[in-house]
Amino acid sequence: MQLGEVDASLVYRTNVLGSGGKITGVDFPTAPRAITDYPIAVLKDAPNSAGAQAFVNFVLSSQGQQVLTAAGFENP
Repeated sequence: MQLGEVDASLVYRTNVLGSGGKITGVDFPTAPRAITDYPIAVLKDAPNSAGAQAFVNFVLSSQGQQVLTAAGFENP
């Protein structure tokens, strides 16, 4: 969309919000039923398991949740 290569596209609300006003979104009636899960976990053989765990902890923290909410994500 931002490159002007298409006239319309279906994207997540977070993409619209993250575009800095370069694209405009239009809600549609079935949007509230569109649910996307984003699982988060530390991989068993992660080369930096401490860093991975720190990231998971941040995402799940109140500060991490505030960052995600500001980006347009909703808490289930």
